[in-house]
Amino acid sequence: MSDGVDLHLHSTCSDGVLSPAALVELLAGAAIGVFALTDHDTVAGQAEAQAAAARHGLVCLTGIELSARWRGRSVHVVGLGIDPAAAGVVAAVRARLALRQARARDIAARLDRAGAPGGEAYRRLAAHEAPTRTHFARALVELGAAADVAAAFGRWLGRGRPAHVAADWPELDATVADIVAAGGAAVLAHPLRYTLSAGQRRTLAAEFRAAGGAALEVVSGGAAAHQVEAALGLALRAGLEGSVGSDCHDPSLPWHRPGRLAKLPGAVVPVWKRWGPATSRSLEA
Repeated sequence: MSDGVDLHLHSTCSDGVLSPAALVELLAGAAIGVFALTDHDTVAGQAEAQAAAARHGLVCLTGIELSARWRGRSVHVVGLGIDPAAAGVVAAVRARLALRQARARDIAARLDRAGAPGGEAYRRLAAHEAPTRTHFARALVELGAAADVAAAFGRWLGRGRPAHVAADWPELDATVADIVAAGGAAVLAHPLRYTLSAGQRRTLAAEFRAAGGAALEVVSGGAAAHQVEAALGLALRAGLEGSVGSDCHDPSLPWHRPGRLAKLPGAVVPVWKRWGPATSRSLEA
């Protein structure tokens, strides 16, 4: 099972169901020694996560998951070890949160036109700094418009459905540059989840590396053994380091629960080695 590392996690500061402190408590019980809170397009939970990590004796790398665009497609880039106050991070967050707020209003309007309670769903999440489609899905479940989150995406919010709204995120190379300028390492998140051919995935990994990307998420929550092998091949071919992350939003979903990840294959260099003795001591404790 897990190396004791989880570098892709979400809290209530984006679309997770646990507060940063509650998430850290869960990690401590799952034998995770090194982690990163990587909320979507916000660093709002970093201080709380760092304080909770100190109480539990864990190493918390600063983190974020930035939405980006590559050849017209939406991809996600995890930034590890960033300075949350760096000018590039502050600007990147501000731009994306504005896009999220605008998209949320558009989704609500489309839901209303399609006969779903979009306005009421929007009122339930409008105060959230980083509204996501998952917030809408949960609201639609609460309002009786969908049986569960998956059904909400299948009927209303997924690609090709009535309330799907594609966001015009900043480009991948600029996103990586912001992370690097903030002292961080850029990690291409869950590379096999994108609807791409094998050749397109190789091109994405190569262009990510050329832009300054450091690592690829070789082990992702819910990934089968053959998917880990495929991601490993991508990383090695592109000359990228490897990362691991459950992408946990809700610990009640067993395939994304922290502590259940496969080990990072030994053929690839772990990205967390960049942070040296502190991470090593925590993993050996």
